[in-house]
Amino acid sequence: MPEKKERKVWFITRPERDPKFHVEALEALKEATKNFEVVWSRNREAHKDYERTLISHELKRDSISADGSGGRTWAAMLRTFGYVYIDETGHLVLTKVGKKLLDNIKRRDNISKQILTLQIPNAYFLESGFRPKFETDFQIRPARFLIRLVNQQSLEYYVTKEEITFFALTAKRDNELNRVTEDILKFRNGTQEEKEEMRKSVASDYEHRERSDKGARDYATAHGDVAHTYMLLCEYTGLVDYVRGDALRIPSERHKEITNKLLELESRYPFNKRYLISLQRFSENYGLDVDSYKASALGSVKPATNRSKTTKKIKHLLSSYPLVQSLSVEELTSILEEEFSPREAKTYATDLKQYKFASLNEDFMESYLLEENDRTFEDKTASILKAIGFDVDLRPKPINEDIRTEIEILLHVDEETICIMDAKNYKKKFPLSAHLASHMGSEYIPNYNGYEGKKVKYFGYVTASGWSGERNLEKITQKAKLVLPDQEIKGAMFSAKAILEFLDYCIDHNIDEQQRKEMFISCFVNKGYDSISGIF
Repeated sequence: MPEKKERKVWFITRPERDPKFHVEALEALKEATKNFEVVWSRNREAHKDYERTLISHELKRDSISADGSGGRTWAAMLRTFGYVYIDETGHLVLTKVGKKLLDNIKRRDNISKQILTLQIPNAYFLESGFRPKFETDFQIRPARFLIRLVNQQSLEYYVTKEEITFFALTAKRDNELNRVTEDILKFRNGTQEEKEEMRKSVASDYEHRERSDKGARDYATAHGDVAHTYMLLCEYTGLVDYVRGDALRIPSERHKEITNKLLELESRYPFNKRYLISLQRFSENYGLDVDSYKASALGSVKPATNRSKTTKKIKHLLSSYPLVQSLSVEELTSILEEEFSPREAKTYATDLKQYKFASLNEDFMESYLLEENDRTFEDKTASILKAIGFDVDLRPKPINEDIRTEIEILLHVDEETICIMDAKNYKKKFPLSAHLASHMGSEYIPNYNGYEGKKVKYFGYVTASGWSGERNLEKITQKAKLVLPDQEIKGAMFSAKAILEFLDYCIDHNIDEQQRKEMFISCFVNKGYDSISGIF
């Protein structure tokens, strides 16, 4: 059988279409896994136990699959909405929002929040077992997109199931609203023949499954149920009405109210890109409940005109800074003055500083992981280490000014010790060879020992991608011991994703700078880290 092509249209896991039954499904999962103590991954008996529990709760018809696929599908739905995720041990872990649902706290608000922040891609859709994958350029919040679509005078504040199936489901990005609106208007104004041609064209261009002679009818059958499920999800939020057999509708008098609500959602819950660093970090952040969300860095910036263009420009200017909240008004003003007048820059800087946001700057996250320039990668690595809490010297001179060998980053650990680090922007893999290990042990470390009267106690590498040669960390320790026999100097290697994940975790869990520094330095035991699972 030929491999399925990538998905070109929206999808939603839907063993249960109505979100008001999410709580019961989660309660059944807790019961079936003995309060989530049973290993879930690759445990078919656990999957079948969940099916049996669903049946006993009258949530599922009385039929148990041979391999537990029914249980996996129901669990997939709960993972899609961020109520649980799978950790590195294979256990299902409750998120904060999942726990709130089980504790009967603001259930409707919390489920609505999960619906309105549901996005493609998300952690479940990116897992290796999810097939077929979405095309890589998806970046959309489906429910929020549909509500924005309906909330337009040009569409008379309604969109039909057919229009959602053939046009809305094809949108890959949030900024395709105008394109989809124009397609729907063209469809509404077309003749029957023109409408059928449009249906066939969409079916031909967007059907990722095997083609059939049925064309548009087959496409409508396959994806119409997805449209119906998204319509139910949107209705649950209370922002639209789903008139069965008709359409999603918004009373015209609610237009302004819904518009303001959507703006509030955008400032409070921007697109979540934590999947770039870790699917677990994405799941934990997406799974925050309505009372413990982490505000975005740009939530309070509300320019009177050209809102999206201005916000985009501000986001771009701040994309080199991982923690915008650590910058002073003066620093923010100076950064923004690159593109704005002094008066505008000061206004936006003041807004940013007054806003009590507390999250990693996701624009920085993306720009760092995609950085092509080696020197800029070093600068951004240094800024992450500063955000963790260290005093950082970038490209410091060795204590002997006649020596030209320089490291990129030096961390002041305390009053007596320092850590020297190299940032390696290798996009495939950084090989810590014997030659590089010798260079670090016999040149870099001795050349910086005594810098500002402090001893080198730690060394490390931050790599853009993976690495090899982890065993050579110990050889560096041995080499340095020959030159500095009274010092025990140990190292570590971190992927760029790992240090981002570390900082993001610390911020989300309100870990202060001193503790962050101690936790980070404790990793220097001649070991490599490609995620925080080896740290916490």
